Amino acid sequence: MKISYEQLYRSYPTFKHLLKEPLPIQTTLKIKTFLEEVNPHLQQIEHIQTDLLRKYTKETSEGVFEMTNENKKEFIAELQTSLTPEITVEWNTIKISDLGSTIKISAAGLKDISYLLEDYEVEAVF
Repeated sequence: MKISYEQLYRSYPTFKHLLKEPLPIQTTLKIKTFLEEVNPHLQQIEHIQTDLLRKYTKETSEGVFEMTNENKKEFIAELQTSLTPEITVEWNTIKISDLGSTIKISAAGLKDISYLLEDYEVEAVF
């Protein structure tokens, strides 16, 4: 499966959430294996974001980092460009039901990981 750095960037908070949720064992192992495979890429994304924040923010005398509106536009544009690479990962999509019946996840979180789900469009309503 091909996924972009942007997809990983957007789905990272949901991955963190899923790691804390009790899931069926097979699903847990599958997600854990997937995250181990993409972890170097997640670290690269974090590195990109940190470098761009250093480039576009300035520290105030109070120790707060601020970004001007002009810098914010440039930051977002450069971040979007930096997140265009795609990677190929081993993943066979799972059904939403594979996440279990007790998991709590927001509609936005579900959308963020929709590329991992084979029946997302059928189940999700937006």
